[in-house]
Amino acid sequence: MSRKISAATVTLLVLAGCSPEPEQAAQSGQTSRSAHIPMQAQVDRFLAEGPEPTLAKMRPLDYWLHYKVMQATGIEKELGGEAQAVAALQAMGDTYERKLRGAAADLPKMIPAAFTGEGMSSGFMGMGMGGFLGLMTGGTLSSAVGSMSDERLAELVKDGPIKFDNKGGKAEFHFGADGSLAQSMEFEVNESGLNGKVKLKVKMDACPDPEGKVAVTVDTDSQMSVSGKPGTGGYVRSQFKYERYLDDDARLLTGDDGSASNLRIQMGGFENFQGQSVDITTGHERGGKPISAHHGEEGFSIFRMDEVERTKELLRGAELLQTLIAEAMLRGLGSGAPWEGGRCIDLKATSSPGKRKGIRPNTAFDIEAIPRSKGDGAPAGGTVTATLSGGASLQPASGKVPADAKYGYAGPDKKNESASIAFESRSKRGVGKATLEFDTRTARAYRAEGGLDDFHGTGTICDLSQPFTISGGGNTVTFSPSSEQGGSYSYQGNMSGIGVYGSGTYSASADENGGKITASGNGCVKTPMGTHCNGGTERYTLTPLESCE
Repeated sequence: MSRKISAATVTLLVLAGCSPEPEQAAQSGQTSRSAHIPMQAQVDRFLAEGPEPTLAKMRPLDYWLHYKVMQATGIEKELGGEAQAVAALQAMGDTYERKLRGAAADLPKMIPAAFTGEGMSSGFMGMGMGGFLGLMTGGTLSSAVGSMSDERLAELVKDGPIKFDNKGGKAEFHFGADGSLAQSMEFEVNESGLNGKVKLKVKMDACPDPEGKVAVTVDTDSQMSVSGKPGTGGYVRSQFKYERYLDDDARLLTGDDGSASNLRIQMGGFENFQGQSVDITTGHERGGKPISAHHGEEGFSIFRMDEVERTKELLRGAELLQTLIAEAMLRGLGSGAPWEGGRCIDLKATSSPGKRKGIRPNTAFDIEAIPRSKGDGAPAGGTVTATLSGGASLQPASGKVPADAKYGYAGPDKKNESASIAFESRSKRGVGKATLEFDTRTARAYRAEGGLDDFHGTGTICDLSQPFTISGGGNTVTFSPSSEQGGSYSYQGNMSGIGVYGSGTYSASADENGGKITASGNGCVKTPMGTHCNGGTERYTLTPLESCE
């Protein structure tokens, strides 16, 4: 016969469930490391063996909580007893797993599948499904996004969310320009007299906030009812939030100030339309203080006195497993943390004088490296490291310099030499990267001539790496190089009383014998009949000049 326990007992249960065992703490010897943050060895082991063993460990709590709801709401009785209820629960979990894996397999081919999912045999429920979504899709997507070019990520953001809607369920994946990820899935199954619906949401930050915080949230909402019998059913909901904090070297803090977690479990249901619920929270504040709360209980208690120890063990285990999954997601599943890639920080590296190509030997420069958060434009702080490749000298020559960092640089001391300085800023806002290039090569000058259709222009190019113009017939084309090999262009003018304008990109190739420029884009003409636009390709011939005078 079950016995109801008081709110005080449940609160004590939660407190016990989230407090570390004294013996374990004493044996760990990790006095400077938070007991609530997985150690590197744990994460490495997790990555080496894949997520399946961890996901399997989450099953007992999920199944047990769902079964308790079945008992409390009369679902077990309606299904014919314990054996039938457990069999139905197993069938529902197996069906959820098949649909979940099927949805994961439907990811676009541009996103590599990190795990095969082979060897599973027991299904998923609730928190296990959220963990699967976070790892099998969220972790994979995070790794893929981390290796994408900024241009490819911008295309994904512009295209909007990736969506699936088929017999297996619905799914959406949203990408942020900074590499952040939000995803959701929902499924419905009917198995062995049970109707089940589950909704999953996972969000992961890519860039830290001003406090250096990044977070993973995993929300699950699992509902079940007796098929064809309205008024009898229940739910298990979990909301897990894991926060991690970075130091001013863009590293995850390992002490008690390095993390915070919150796991809230809500259970309830209705039997003959009579409501019942219980709501508890466990976790840790930043600083290591345990969180425990009993938000309320109405109509039933899910725990018997002889199940307190098992409940304590399962809750403690659930928090640890959720933490391990979130930790692995934030570390990038072996591909590196998302804030390490340079998308969080705009590192502006400038030089005075500004011209760095075709300089005289031993030209002196004052250089500044200024890291700013891309999210809010605020100074990132932290430090900057500069690495010189090539000729001459840099001061300071090594080590970390507080941001905003200043350097003195003497360019290459001989003609036709090149050098580059790679900058990396690190702070609790993330990592920034930038490079400045220098050379003492003699810039070649060219006469340019060419055009398209009615436009024929000429111009003198003193240096292909610097802006130049080509004009003719009332129209001027302005070229803005990103390098000697090309860049963008735009034009605007009035040819024979007709306004013209356009823009596009161009490529250039030239040597001491001359070369060519090919420019492609969209051009428009303004006529009394309206404005007409069309694409086209302009071609110019480059002839060497002795000088630019």
